[in-house]
Amino acid sequence: MRTLPWLGLCALMLLGTIGCTSGPPPKQDSALVQSAQNIERRAAQAFARGEWDAAVAGYESAALVYQSLALPEPLARARLSQARALADSGRSDLALPLVLAVANPAVAQPADIRALAHGRAAALLLGTDLPRAQGHVQEALLACANACTQLSALNVLRSRVQLAGLQSAQAVNSASAALLAARTDNDRANALRMRAQAQVAAGQHGAALTDAQQALALDQDLGLPDRVLQDLQLLQRASAATGDTSAAARYEGLAKRASAAATALRGDPTAPNGKP
Repeated sequence: MRTLPWLGLCALMLLGTIGCTSGPPPKQDSALVQSAQNIERRAAQAFARGEWDAAVAGYESAALVYQSLALPEPLARARLSQARALADSGRSDLALPLVLAVANPAVAQPADIRALAHGRAAALLLGTDLPRAQGHVQEALLACANACTQLSALNVLRSRVQLAGLQSAQAVNSASAALLAARTDNDRANALRMRAQAQVAAGQHGAALTDAQQALALDQDLGLPDRVLQDLQLLQRASAATGDTSAAARYEGLAKRASAAATALRGDPTAPNGKP
C-alpha cells in the first residue's frame, strides 16, 4: 500500500505552526492588549533595576487596560507584580490590599494565581498577623493541590510561618518537603537555607551546617550575593553553637567582607545591577 505524500508531510509538521487540516487562524491579541504587555515588560525591567516607582506605575497602567477589557487573569498577574514592587520598596501597607483583592474567593481565578496570591498575602502578614499568615499559607497549599510549580516555595513559606510561631520541628519538616518538591537549583538553595534556619532553632546545629554549606555552594553558582550573605551568617551561627569558634570567626569575616562588597557594587554604575 503506497503512503500518500501529504501524510508524511503532516507527520513532519506536527510540532510546527502550520497544520495539514484547515482551521481558524491563531487568535491574535488586540493592539491594546499588546500595548499593555509591552508596558509590563518595561515595568519588569524597571523592577530589576530597583526603580520601584516606575515599576509600580507601569503595572498600574497595564492593570487598568486589562480591567477595561474585563480580562481577570492578566489583571490579577499585573496586580500581583505591582504589589511585589510596592512591598520590595517598603510599602507593604499598599501592597496587601492588592494581593487580598486577587485572593478574594468571590473572584474566579486559576489555581496557580490563587496559590500565588495567598502565598504573597502570607508573606506580607508574617511579621504583623501570624494567625492570618498561617491561614493564607493553608489556602495557598490547598489551591496548589501538591501539583503546582510553586509547591517548593509554598513549603518554604510554611516553614517560615511555623518558625515564626516557634514550631521549629514542624518548620524542619516543611523545609524538607520543600526540598523534595524542588525543581530548580534556586528552589533547592531556598529549601536548604530554610531548613538550616529551622535546624538552628531546633538545636540541630550539625545538620544546619551541612544544609547551609550546600545552600552556599548553590547560591555561589547562581551568583546571588544577598543569599550568599545569609548562608554565611547561618554558618557563623551554627559553627558558634557547636563550639567551633575558629570556623565561626572565619564565616563572620567572610560575611562582613561579602556585605561590604555587595554594598559597593550596588553603588557602582559600572557593576552588574549597579545604580548611580
